[in-house]
Amino acid sequence: MNGKQKFLTAAVFCAVASVGFVLPASAEETMTHDLDEVIVEADRDALPGGLVRSKARLGILGDKSVLDIPYSEMSLTQKTLELFDDPSMPLANVLQNNPSIRSSTSSPMYTDFSMRGINMNGNHMMLNGIPSLFYQFTTPPSHIIDRIDITSGPNAGVNGVSMSNNGTNSGATPAPGTINITTKKALDTPITRYTQTFSGRGNLGEYIDIGRRFGKNNEWGLRVNAEYMEGALSLPGADKNEKNIFFNLDHRDQKSTTNLFAGHFDLRVDGGQRWFQFSPSSNYKGSSLPGAPDSKKNYDFAGTTKYVHGYIMTLNHEQKMDDSWSWFANFGQSRRSGNKDNQGSALKFDENGNFKGNQFNQQNEAGKNVYAQIGIKGSVHTGAVKHNLAFSVDRSWAKYWNNSKSYSPNGGSILGDLYNGIIFPDNYQLETFGAGKPQWEETNVGITVADTLEYGKASLLLAASRKHENFENLTGGKSFTNNNTLPTYGFTYKPVDSLAFYAGHTESFSRGAVVKNDDRYTNKNATLDPVKSKQTEIGVKYQNAGILTTFSYFDIDEANRYDIDAPGNKLTTVDDGKNRYKGLELTVNGKIADKWTATGGLMYLDAQRENTKNGLKDGLFVTGAAKWSGVLGLEYTPDKNWGFVGRAIWNDKAFIEDTSGKGKYEIPSFVTFDVGVHYKTKINTVPVKFSAMCYNVTDKDYWMGRGGSSTFGLSMPRTFMFSAQFDL
Repeated sequence: MNGKQKFLTAAVFCAVASVGFVLPASAEETMTHDLDEVIVEADRDALPGGLVRSKARLGILGDKSVLDIPYSEMSLTQKTLELFDDPSMPLANVLQNNPSIRSSTSSPMYTDFSMRGINMNGNHMMLNGIPSLFYQFTTPPSHIIDRIDITSGPNAGVNGVSMSNNGTNSGATPAPGTINITTKKALDTPITRYTQTFSGRGNLGEYIDIGRRFGKNNEWGLRVNAEYMEGALSLPGADKNEKNIFFNLDHRDQKSTTNLFAGHFDLRVDGGQRWFQFSPSSNYKGSSLPGAPDSKKNYDFAGTTKYVHGYIMTLNHEQKMDDSWSWFANFGQSRRSGNKDNQGSALKFDENGNFKGNQFNQQNEAGKNVYAQIGIKGSVHTGAVKHNLAFSVDRSWAKYWNNSKSYSPNGGSILGDLYNGIIFPDNYQLETFGAGKPQWEETNVGITVADTLEYGKASLLLAASRKHENFENLTGGKSFTNNNTLPTYGFTYKPVDSLAFYAGHTESFSRGAVVKNDDRYTNKNATLDPVKSKQTEIGVKYQNAGILTTFSYFDIDEANRYDIDAPGNKLTTVDDGKNRYKGLELTVNGKIADKWTATGGLMYLDAQRENTKNGLKDGLFVTGAAKWSGVLGLEYTPDKNWGFVGRAIWNDKAFIEDTSGKGKYEIPSFVTFDVGVHYKTKINTVPVKFSAMCYNVTDKDYWMGRGGSSTFGLSMPRTFMFSAQFDL
């Protein structure tokens, strides 16, 4: 019996044993449909239908009504995760229920997605309000998440001073928004939950979720979540293996709340390379990419892998000083290390689909992030005006180690084509080289001041962060100090309680990016200067009859930083003006009929380049950003036991340039469909929920654009997911 068979046998045994010990002798008594005792983690702030919340986090000012927040906000609940998430896929699969977000990859080897056309990844996620604890390969695993607050709007000045390296591959901090993850806490009702999942071609997952409250008035709570996942994905030749355990310890009383979250993670993805780059010959006159190949095609050699392990923790405390004032403290730390062996970041191919100029890449890396914040908040009155004040001081520190090497197997380029796969020598041996070496170190210290002034039906948000940044490029021998202020303004007017008109503005600075320590780059280890980004938004929100609708106009700019071809099959990273993103966004969430719940919306995006070198590319398209995109998710519940789920995701066509920056090529539009069903029952006294989901039902093959990048992804094939959840 091999390891996978042993795992499958053990998993099946656990599922049977979890309910078998309570089965009665009579088979007639084993099934019942009386669900009065089913454990439901209801969110008291959830809108009817339970997919989104009516409250979200407003930085250091704490939770506020979505109608009172002067930018677009969407807070996803646990129910949304349960309906749409496949734990073997990137978390972006759930995030794209928000119309401002589109997934940039379908492979769990990466976490990339775009928000309002700007590429982002795990670096941009906050955990319990703590920034910079994840990176491009990692996001919070879905089984620890209580809620996800998605801010696609101008809020940079209310979150404190975060690391500036939270961009793709430690790049710039863009202005489109933030994503804050809140971890699960113990409920007043005890939970002992076992969940088993099956996904793809043989990916099996087991999850334990135990929660208890204890002490006087249940003031202490402990929630433990653990995962063991192993097996083949829907893409032939790709596997995901993940092991982790996390605990959340919290304390609450009349004067204080404390929350400690910590855990260890171990994640490996073998295979799953899905990023490409178009490099046609000089005489190519076409205007489109070659057609997307069969998404079941594997482009990995036998040793392709990406591995990371480490730990993470957050600590949050708030203490009342009197009825109006309290002080708070937040702390977080993460440490990771791992390795990557693959065919570089993206496989280049020509107009015939033939691979060209590709190299092999090996990398050992490590990173450490530490964050600390302390502050006070409260309210005072000056005449008829109420001030909701907050003040904080914070410090963030990060260090990154890396040792990488790029080379061609047997002295030649990796060959093959899109339609038959890569040609890689079977006898090729991976090289052995040392651990990561220090690359860069960054320290940020800052203060944040925020005041929301309430007068009658209007409120005015004034906030600013003063940031002192010290960055040292340890390989290039260059360091710099950057002092800047990040202002945020917001205005809300509510003529009636259910209607809000709002406007907001923010500014932020990127860090001076470090060019990769890679021999392919002519300017490797160079440090690029910081660039200011701005964002403005105006809109209206309306909440009525269980439905929350937001309509907004936004205007964002960011640094246009990308790679260009250089002589000798080399690359050069350059800054070339800014990308400008203007658009309209409509979001609708809530119960649209007695048995129907909807979530989703539409986004129109006009993305162009400005202030480019000598004005040569002013007014041209931003690569990878589609003008139109949308999502619609529906749940139909004919009764309390059954539920049917459907989701459609649409991306309009987008355009990219080739690696020379001279050609314009179309990424065709696409629509994908996901469908599923869930059923609640009991096996004797044990509540059970069975779920089945099919992603990409039509097995659509398509290219996926990445906002602001000339690289693009390839879809994953049709994927089935089944799960059984037992409340013991």
